Amino acid sequence: MWSRLSRITNWTELAEAARYNAKRLAVECGVSLRQLERFLPQITGQTPQRWLNEVRQRKAIELILSGQSIKEVSYHLGYKQSSHFSRDFKRFHGVAPSEMLGTDRSLRRQAIKRVAFR
Repeated sequence: MWSRLSRITNWTELAEAARYNAKRLAVECGVSLRQLERFLPQITGQTPQRWLNEVRQRKAIELILSGQSIKEVSYHLGYKQSSHFSRDFKRFHGVAPSEMLGTDRSLRRQAIKRVAFR
Protein backbone atom coordinates (compact mmCIF):
# COMPACT_ATOMS: atom_id res chain seq x y z
CA MET A 1 0.00 0.00 0.00
CA TRP A 2 2.85 2.40 0.78
CA SER A 3 4.14 2.00 -2.76
CA ARG A 4 0.76 3.03 -4.17
CA LEU A 5 0.75 6.22 -2.09
CA SER A 6 4.45 6.83 -2.72
CA ARG A 7 3.87 6.91 -6.48
CA ILE A 8 1.27 9.68 -6.28
CA THR A 9 2.66 12.97 -7.57
CA ASN A 10 -0.50 15.04 -8.10
CA TRP A 11 -1.54 15.46 -4.47
CA THR A 12 -2.97 18.97 -4.86
CA GLU A 13 -5.09 17.90 -7.84
CA LEU A 14 -6.39 14.94 -5.85
CA ALA A 15 -7.14 17.25 -2.91
CA GLU A 16 -9.26 19.45 -5.15
CA ALA A 17 -11.02 16.45 -6.69
CA ALA A 18 -11.76 15.21 -3.16
CA ARG A 19 -13.25 18.63 -2.31
CA TYR A 20 -10.65 18.97 0.49
CA ASN A 21 -12.12 16.07 2.46
CA ALA A 22 -9.81 13.41 3.95
CA LYS A 23 -12.23 10.50 3.43
CA ARG A 24 -12.75 11.42 -0.20
CA LEU A 25 -9.00 11.84 -0.69
CA ALA A 26 -8.47 8.30 0.59
CA VAL A 27 -11.03 7.04 -1.95
CA GLU A 28 -9.31 9.04 -4.73
CA CYS A 29 -6.01 7.39 -3.73
CA GLY A 30 -7.54 3.92 -3.56
CA VAL A 31 -6.70 3.37 0.11
CA SER A 32 -8.49 3.46 3.44
CA LEU A 33 -8.63 6.64 5.50
CA ARG A 34 -6.50 4.95 8.16
CA GLN A 35 -3.76 4.16 5.63
CA LEU A 36 -3.79 7.77 4.50
CA GLU A 37 -3.65 8.90 8.15
CA ARG A 38 -0.48 6.81 8.65
CA PHE A 39 1.18 7.83 5.37
CA LEU A 40 0.57 11.57 4.98
CA PRO A 41 2.12 12.72 8.29
CA GLN A 42 5.37 11.05 7.26
CA ILE A 43 5.44 13.14 4.09
CA THR A 44 3.89 16.44 5.22
CA GLY A 45 4.24 16.36 9.00
CA GLN A 46 0.49 16.99 9.25
CA THR A 47 -2.70 15.01 9.54
CA PRO A 48 -4.56 14.56 6.25
CA GLN A 49 -7.31 17.06 7.14
CA ARG A 50 -4.87 19.68 8.38
CA TRP A 51 -2.83 19.33 5.18
CA LEU A 52 -6.01 19.56 3.08
CA ASN A 53 -7.06 22.73 4.91
CA GLU A 54 -3.65 24.27 4.18
CA VAL A 55 -3.88 23.37 0.50
CA ARG A 56 -7.41 24.79 0.42
CA GLN A 57 -6.27 28.09 1.92
CA ARG A 58 -3.34 28.41 -0.51
CA LYS A 59 -5.83 27.87 -3.34
CA ALA A 60 -8.08 30.54 -1.79
CA ILE A 61 -5.28 33.12 -2.01
CA GLU A 62 -4.64 32.17 -5.62
CA LEU A 63 -8.32 32.54 -6.56
CA ILE A 64 -8.79 35.81 -4.69
CA LEU A 65 -5.72 37.36 -6.28
CA SER A 66 -7.00 36.26 -9.70
CA GLY A 67 -9.98 38.58 -9.12
CA GLN A 68 -12.74 36.15 -8.17
CA SER A 69 -15.32 37.29 -5.65
CA ILE A 70 -15.39 35.87 -2.14
CA LYS A 71 -18.64 34.08 -2.95
CA GLU A 72 -17.12 32.48 -6.07
CA VAL A 73 -14.01 31.41 -4.16
CA SER A 74 -16.01 29.93 -1.29
CA TYR A 75 -18.18 27.97 -3.74
CA HIS A 76 -15.13 26.76 -5.72
CA LEU A 77 -13.49 25.53 -2.51
CA GLY A 78 -16.57 23.61 -1.41
CA TYR A 79 -17.86 25.83 1.37
CA LYS A 80 -21.62 25.83 1.81
CA GLN A 81 -21.59 29.37 3.23
CA SER A 82 -19.27 32.20 2.30
CA SER A 83 -19.30 33.31 5.94
CA HIS A 84 -17.73 29.98 6.94
CA PHE A 85 -15.06 30.48 4.27
CA SER A 86 -14.37 34.02 5.50
CA ARG A 87 -14.02 32.81 9.09
CA ASP A 88 -11.62 29.99 8.09
CA PHE A 89 -9.63 32.33 5.85
CA LYS A 90 -9.17 34.91 8.60
CA ARG A 91 -8.28 32.24 11.16
CA PHE A 92 -5.66 30.77 8.82
CA HIS A 93 -4.19 33.94 7.26
CA GLY A 94 -4.86 36.56 9.92
CA VAL A 95 -6.67 38.89 7.50
CA ALA A 96 -10.19 38.88 6.12
CA PRO A 97 -10.57 37.84 2.48
CA SER A 98 -12.27 41.18 1.81
CA GLU A 99 -8.98 42.92 2.66
CA MET A 100 -7.35 40.97 -0.16
CA LEU A 101 -10.02 42.21 -2.57
CA GLY A 102 -9.82 45.83 -1.45
CA THR A 103 -9.64 48.48 -4.13
CA ASP A 104 -7.21 50.56 -2.08
CA ARG A 105 -3.87 49.25 -3.36
CA SER A 106 -1.93 50.14 -0.21
CA LEU A 107 -4.37 48.19 2.00
CA ARG A 108 -4.29 45.26 -0.40
CA ARG A 109 -0.48 45.31 -0.46
CA GLN A 110 -0.39 45.31 3.36
CA ALA A 111 -2.81 42.37 3.50
CA ILE A 112 -0.73 40.41 0.98
CA LYS A 113 2.43 41.09 3.00
CA ARG A 114 0.76 39.89 6.20
CA VAL A 115 -0.34 36.69 4.48
CA ALA A 116 3.05 36.13 2.84
CA PHE A 117 4.94 36.36 6.11
CA ARG A 118 2.76 33.93 8.07
